[in-house]
Amino acid sequence: MTGWVEFRAIKRAASLEQILRDYRIQGLRRNGKDRYRGRCPIHGGEGRESFHADLAHNVFHCFSCGAGGTVLDLVAAIEKCGLREAALKLAGRLAVPEAYPSQRPDAGGEKQLVTKKREDASPLGFRLRGVDSRHPYLHARGIGEETAAEFGVGFHGGPGLMSGRLVFPIHDHRGELVAYCGRSLDGAEPRYKFPAGFPKSRVVFNLHRAAATQAPAVMAVEGFLSTA
Repeated sequence: MTGWVEFRAIKRAASLEQILRDYRIQGLRRNGKDRYRGRCPIHGGEGRESFHADLAHNVFHCFSCGAGGTVLDLVAAIEKCGLREAALKLAGRLAVPEAYPSQRPDAGGEKQLVTKKREDASPLGFRLRGVDSRHPYLHARGIGEETAAEFGVGFHGGPGLMSGRLVFPIHDHRGELVAYCGRSLDGAEPRYKFPAGFPKSRVVFNLHRAAATQAPAVMAVEGFLSTA
């Protein structure tokens, strides 16, 4: 089996409703058309209605523990694994034939030159809790709740390195959560704060999502919220 996995095909084949049913997530109640809320199946703690599931858009978000995203993110959180492993689990369970392309797309077939051993960032074993995806700053920048939930972006008012900052989950090329970046909203320096020792020059934000589209071209911008 090839090492390349087509995330888009898997997300297209797996519905959030099906995932909730397969993992026997109970106690959710309807909150409008195609929307449900209830106790979070990931952290299972406080907040009996903190977990929100949007079946129409296939996304979820917990306003207590901060987890959110697509069906892949939900499976990864429940199974405590990376996005790639979650994709493999779903592909095997749903028998998605196009999930394993015969050949990984490359840039015109050019060979990659390896000059030194790559040092990858280690996957994180946690997600920030208490991330507010409804913060006014996000709406001011044109980021709605659903988009914020999809990318796990929000304001972190809790303790720790990212306290009082807008946080962005960062994944490596395999879809593994490797760090959070915190952006100051009050002019505090540094404007962007990363964990000590994080190899930010070797990790491209959203590369795993861009690669999953198999688009012939991508657009790179400077910041997390930059536009062309």
